[in-house]
Amino acid sequence: MNIQSLLAAAGWICLSCHGIAQYTVTMPDPFAGLSWHEKRELKNQASGFFSASKPVVAEAAKSTVSIYHQGGRICYGTVVMSGSSPQPLILTKWSEIKKASNRLVVMTSEGKAFAATIAGVYPDHDLALLDYDVNDAELTPLDLSQAAPLTLGSFILMANPDGSVESLGVVSVESRSLRDMDKAYLGVMMDPVKEQEGIALREIMPGSAAAKAGLRAGDIILAVDKEDMTGLMEMKTLLQRLQPGSEIIVSYKRGNVRKKTKVELGSLSENPTIPRFPQKRMDIMERMGAIRSDIRTNFPSVVQSDMPIYPTDTGAPITDLDGKIAGIAIARGSRIKTYIIPTSTIKKLLTKAPQTISHVQAELAKRGVTESNSQAENPLELVRRLLGKPNGTRYNREENMRKIQEALEKLPPRRKNEP
Repeated sequence: MNIQSLLAAAGWICLSCHGIAQYTVTMPDPFAGLSWHEKRELKNQASGFFSASKPVVAEAAKSTVSIYHQGGRICYGTVVMSGSSPQPLILTKWSEIKKASNRLVVMTSEGKAFAATIAGVYPDHDLALLDYDVNDAELTPLDLSQAAPLTLGSFILMANPDGSVESLGVVSVESRSLRDMDKAYLGVMMDPVKEQEGIALREIMPGSAAAKAGLRAGDIILAVDKEDMTGLMEMKTLLQRLQPGSEIIVSYKRGNVRKKTKVELGSLSENPTIPRFPQKRMDIMERMGAIRSDIRTNFPSVVQSDMPIYPTDTGAPITDLDGKIAGIAIARGSRIKTYIIPTSTIKKLLTKAPQTISHVQAELAKRGVTESNSQAENPLELVRRLLGKPNGTRYNREENMRKIQEALEKLPPRRKNEP
């Protein structure tokens, strides 16, 4: 069986496990209708692929650590070199660790445990850098010199600290911003009924870029910058690639007359009256078959994948099939959406000094944003922790707990009102 078939089988197993893991929505059994020997063959193929692909993530795994709080793993971390420190630091997901304050324990791929503190934050990307005071930590920084090109359909893998493949998937959307302020806005409602040529415009939003350029309801867009438009998805995909302020030439037909107009695209954030997909319905759809990250949107630069992960898997490095670093997993958005910050963005961030926690809190206060000092534990994770099986933990638990306790004992006394 070829590599594509093996990947498909392994991905099927992963998605099935996530469907079973969802505690709010019951998902259909993807194996329904298969005979027992067909199920066994698929599972064997997936297991074989995961074993065969271990060498691919071997180097990345050396730079992957587990981050614990109160005895349970809360996320992964990636060891990196930053311009703000002469020693390696640990890059991880900020929203997963911020309520743990300075009570964090890092477990290396070799099984060493030590206390860590937050050195700084990149709030726009929901990333934090962790520092530590251990002379013999012997952490191996990730090699970011060769970034993997993340093209549509590329297979990618997540590294586990124990050297195995934690998860796999394919790139479904190339790098883009999820912030409204970075999304280009034309200001039209397109008719879903397919025309013989082009895309009919059902409505033009008042004051929008399209209205300012003279487009009217009933016009049929034929091309944008000499690229023919034959369907709604083509138009939406093109707009996703553009930035607010970009100028495009729209070729269109009004009646039997063909015309052209220059359009300066606006920003989605400047148009609060835009019809949106109902948020309640969107939440229900995103919850189906997946446990989502608390912070899962508004990233300035992410690649989207169908890779099935848990929120506690964020912070781990992602590689391509050649072992080159594709980025760092930052959020689980829905059953079919996992977001990855690409290597090129990570490299640029690490050349800049991170913000202090106090600065971030002050900026939030200016915007009137308040944060709770407590967070309800996911019921699934609570059960796992009480059973002594934190999600994804593959080390000896008793030995883990002993090392974590030793690291915690080295921390300074807990301050008043500290979480």
